Amino acid sequence: MSKFSAFLKELLSQRGEPIARIAKNTGLERTSIHKALKDERLLSYTAVRRLCDYLQLTLPQVRELNMYYQMLLQGEESYRTQETICELLGELSQLHFSCAESLPKRKGSAAPPRIPSVLYGHPQIESAVLSLLKWEADTGNPEFSLYLPPEFSSVAASLLQLWTEGSSCTVRQLVAFLPERSGEDNRRKNLHLLKKLLPLSLISKGSYFAYYYFQQDTSLVSIDPLPFFILTPHYLIHLDQGLSVAQFETSPELIRLYAKRFSQILEECQLLNSYSGSLEHILDSYMQGTSRDSYYTLMTQPCLGRYYTLERISRHIRPGIPNREAVIQLCDQRFQRLRELNGNYYTIFTEEGLRQFARDGIIVDLPPELVLPVSPSVRRELLWALRQDMEEGHIKGCIADMERLPIPPYLTLTCDPTYGVHIYTVQGFIQGAYACSLHIQETGIGQSFCSFIRFLPDSRYVYPLERTLSVLDELIETI
Repeated sequence: MSKFSAFLKELLSQRGEPIARIAKNTGLERTSIHKALKDERLLSYTAVRRLCDYLQLTLPQVRELNMYYQMLLQGEESYRTQETICELLGELSQLHFSCAESLPKRKGSAAPPRIPSVLYGHPQIESAVLSLLKWEADTGNPEFSLYLPPEFSSVAASLLQLWTEGSSCTVRQLVAFLPERSGEDNRRKNLHLLKKLLPLSLISKGSYFAYYYFQQDTSLVSIDPLPFFILTPHYLIHLDQGLSVAQFETSPELIRLYAKRFSQILEECQLLNSYSGSLEHILDSYMQGTSRDSYYTLMTQPCLGRYYTLERISRHIRPGIPNREAVIQLCDQRFQRLRELNGNYYTIFTEEGLRQFARDGIIVDLPPELVLPVSPSVRRELLWALRQDMEEGHIKGCIADMERLPIPPYLTLTCDPTYGVHIYTVQGFIQGAYACSLHIQETGIGQSFCSFIRFLPDSRYVYPLERTLSVLDELIETI
């Protein structure tokens, strides 16, 4: 029995009326309700709404029933994966980058904080680790090596605090992904892990590196009570699975031993994230990360790249920039890939971003020092072409419902089932467009994001197509 049918049966039982009477009073077929309770038939959304109204369900009950209904429609794992990706995007939308730019670098303390060799209690360990990391960061530009349990939010929060306060440090972390073939919910667990890693990658400004490997089960069976560790230039911090016990050691020989072994293990693992601010590298990575038969992107503006002809590119690249002709050719190669694409083309964007482009013609995912604003006449041409392709089904263009699908205003996200997930900062980022690009080259994560974006049209996360076309019609008329 599905969770939907079990919960619906419970709600009907609480009502205490025969199903025949409920069916008559709601205008539904009695057989439909009976079969829905046996998972032999799927009720329509309208039927579910009628039952909610008739049963006078509370808001929490309505939310729970709707959640189980969506699980029934999509499959529970698909539903959970979608929710995880939305949570990830929501957390990225809430990141703040301004502090690191405004705070002066602290002066280092001559002596390290006084910490007992063995410490108990999560809050005490969290405070001690943060104070040690701060001391190390204040005395130089250190490198930290991390091997942590899957739930390492407190350590991640300490690192985020360091970087937002203006500290400089390089962090290398060893992370364990679960192979998807060994468990149905492993893809979702990997996404939860990614949810912790992405803020570190973006806040660190290119100083955080995660190296991944696959492990059948992240719960270790070991006689070692402290199997995890943090390595700093002056400290080796052993940790237990729950971050409730820690041992602090300062032996230089032991620190060197762990550093050597950690370095050896990293060479056997795959680097999850890489960075680049080079225009040439970013344009090349766009092409390398996009297959020839599909394209998936999510950002505040619609991706209009398939309409950027060589003539339009030449007209909008600013005169006088270094290597202008080479830049034009690189851009044309990039957009030629999109112009020739005949397969899936998905662009998910926001109404605010669409209106901003219609208003001022600024392309937010390109540096303003590189590209001129698009003229009103070309704006109309581009948006009209987008509208036609969407109406005819050549492009799946969707305006996100920002309450359900928050799109971070400072990044472009592209994904590919083969090449993973690629994130590029846009003009909303504190350091500007192309200041940082992040490449998650893991196929399972790429497939998760592609499946999520393919699901979005006709879902509750985006506007209906008719509403999106209506917004486009309004903007085309007023430009």
